Amino acid sequence: MIRWCEIPGMRWAIVLLAQAVLLATVTLTAASPAAAELRYQTVAGHGGVPLNVVSAGDPSNPALLLVHGIGQSSVSFEEQMVPELYEEFHLVTFDLRGHGNSGKPWDAQAYTDSASWAGDVQRIIEALDLDRPVILGWSYGTLVVADYLRHYGPSQLGGIVLTGAWGGLTEPPPPPDPEMAERFARSRTLQQSPDPLDNLRAAQDFAGMLTARDMGEAWRQRAAALAMMLPGYARRHMFDRALDNTDLVSRIEVPLMLVVGGKDGSTPEDAGRKLAAQVESQGSRALVHVYSKSGHSPFAEEPERFNRDLVDFVREVKGSQAH
Repeated sequence: MIRWCEIPGMRWAIVLLAQAVLLATVTLTAASPAAAELRYQTVAGHGGVPLNVVSAGDPSNPALLLVHGIGQSSVSFEEQMVPELYEEFHLVTFDLRGHGNSGKPWDAQAYTDSASWAGDVQRIIEALDLDRPVILGWSYGTLVVADYLRHYGPSQLGGIVLTGAWGGLTEPPPPPDPEMAERFARSRTLQQSPDPLDNLRAAQDFAGMLTARDMGEAWRQRAAALAMMLPGYARRHMFDRALDNTDLVSRIEVPLMLVVGGKDGSTPEDAGRKLAAQVESQGSRALVHVYSKSGHSPFAEEPERFNRDLVDFVREVKGSQAH
């Protein structure tokens, strides 16, 4: 007798079904009244790639544009898309190309060309008529912020917030210890495997590396489900490009806030403080906040403190623009 799980192609179907059920279950569990205030729309990004854009709050309020990291989505900022913020600001986030419910181009150039990432941000700013938004980048999203600076400059931005990485604007962090380096290498191999079960194992391991704090099983499984929505080919191409943006530091002519996860090896505090000092020497305001208990995702691990710091920064930026 042939078991139904041995039917060709059924292993992939099992993975998809399990992930779909899991994501739906976790999403329903995490649903809140704030979710009813979210607006969804599709914006044509660079090259016509459809981008899933989420917004909340009065569009006439000061704008805050949130850019997530590799293998995640707009859902990452659920703790920021809340009434405490969108009652005062116009909040906008989106699924990066290749991620979530945004388009997933086949061609490598759609991911290796920095103009593609910058163009996506610009199309969203134009489509939603954002007036000098403060842009927040997390992890790979910090590279997207740097892409925007490279191609459009700082004139259309009100301020910049970076966390989970420094956008290639500093010297690369020291390599991780051998055990962690081996874990990263193993995860990368599994992420690009043609076997979807390998991809799932990598996604589950990846979810555990996103935070230092225990976020609970439901949070980790949802993060893994979101990671499965990024195709392996897109992930590979995203790293097949230049990641050095140190030449752009002189273009940071707007206020800058860096949020350091004290347990995040990818954001050395000394490198962040050096970057902040460089920006201040050019005449722009630069702040550094250290979250000693957080890892790679301070906005999710310590959301109340993060939101307070974010609100204070945006208020300061917008207040200075009004004078």
